[in-house]
Amino acid sequence: MRYQCIVAYDGYDYFGYQIQNHEPLTIQQVIQEALQKLLKEKICIYASGRTDRKVHALGQVFHFDTSYDLKEESIQKGLNSFLPQSIRILKVNKVKDTFHARYDVVSKQYLYRIQNTALDNPFLSRYVVFIKEPIHIDLLNQAGQLFVGEHNFKNFTTNREDEVSTFIKKIMKVKVKVTKKEIQILFEGSGFLRSMVRLMVGAMLAVATQKKDLTYIQSLLDLSSLEKCSYKAPPQGLYLKKVNYGRRWKTNAS
Repeated sequence: MRYQCIVAYDGYDYFGYQIQNHEPLTIQQVIQEALQKLLKEKICIYASGRTDRKVHALGQVFHFDTSYDLKEESIQKGLNSFLPQSIRILKVNKVKDTFHARYDVVSKQYLYRIQNTALDNPFLSRYVVFIKEPIHIDLLNQAGQLFVGEHNFKNFTTNREDEVSTFIKKIMKVKVKVTKKEIQILFEGSGFLRSMVRLMVGAMLAVATQKKDLTYIQSLLDLSSLEKCSYKAPPQGLYLKKVNYGRRWKTNAS
């Protein structure tokens, strides 16, 4: 039996999502160990993708197979009882054996949270990034729109050429939302390379704080620049918000 799970986690204290040979604590490791305690059998989970160290998730998706046919609510409650408070299973769905959490992804949404203030809030330092310089929202918006469409993101990733099949990715949406307390940037794309969102945010902020102009981003996208993006936003402001699979698969965690 195959189950699909939607999970939220505070990634600040973990060494990323994916199990690493020499890293002591990852999200995948903790979830797999909890599932094995619950089901009393060896379990391997497969996620929509990895998140880096200190990056959070509001709606990561993974699937796993088990020999048991259990109620979805029982798995959710049982699994949460074995997990730390920093990791919560939001929903469990039975799915067809052909569903794959990674290969069936249609699009992903990432959220980046910023507070533009002279005084950091120590109670939020794990979850937002504080920028003291004035941020010009009009420039932030203009910079974000340069990423919309299909582009070669070779200069906006830490992936090597031998690690990926292509650097071409399609960004469907970059939306800047300003509230009384925060600046939030929402990205939606068909897929993302390693550190791609953090490098895009870093470039946008470099333009919005007038360290660079818009041609900086354009030259990186059209590969006329011989250098990669040198501005990388901190990890704790980044959230994997939602993974979309289209109408074929249920993924709504609400």
